[in-house]
Amino acid sequence: MAVSRLSFYSKTLKMNTSVNIILPEYPTGSGKTLLLLHGLGEDENAWLNQTRLTDYASQTDITIIMPRVDRSYYTSRDGDSQYFEYISQELLQRCRAWFHFSDQRAQTFIAGTSMGGFGALKTGLTHPKEFQAIFPMSAMTDIVQKWRESPKRDTWFKGIFGSPYQVKNSINDINYLITQQRAQTPYIWQLCGTDDPFYEMNLALNEQIEQQGLRHEFVAVSGGHEWVVWDKAIQQIIKLIDENAFD
Repeated sequence: MAVSRLSFYSKTLKMNTSVNIILPEYPTGSGKTLLLLHGLGEDENAWLNQTRLTDYASQTDITIIMPRVDRSYYTSRDGDSQYFEYISQELLQRCRAWFHFSDQRAQTFIAGTSMGGFGALKTGLTHPKEFQAIFPMSAMTDIVQKWRESPKRDTWFKGIFGSPYQVKNSINDINYLITQQRAQTPYIWQLCGTDDPFYEMNLALNEQIEQQGLRHEFVAVSGGHEWVVWDKAIQQIIKLIDENAFD
């Protein structure tokens, strides 16, 4: 596999940013693309530093795009950087133009851990016609609940989301997005460790997805909110994508 590290000016972010891209050794032009999102406190290098991701993808024709979004929660702020538009629109468009990736829904996937799991669900459920499947790992699935449990985040979350009232029934409300899904909804493969502090909220989301009747699999594994869990998970995800195992 080849790894491309790009720095460029983003119009939606209004600043320079970086992205790492794992490219197939011999790309066919018709391979699959995985947008892989990082968690809080990490950056575009997290997956390369914490796992053997290039080895896992080496026998596939999957391109893996790993952007940097800092502590944005994949959310746009009024008069500030538009992180959600960057992830859901600009980034894929520019990568497709640079590298001639497929723009077909059947070839496009999104995954992420923790904050990145929230970003993957938010992006995939807001733009369901763009992604074949969503893979949230140990996702932070309920902003309002996390806000209530973590009063120290109040000032920070206000800067990102406004208020808990503004989160409700918005694109930052994953439970609301689930209720809006119809036939075009991507397949959702949801994984969380049983010792993870987000396990109960992931169970609650799983129940709602099942009630909505969406195509879905929930995978509970041993472990907490940690890379040993996500390292194993990304191997499963690459295999699922490579084999179209969720069709």
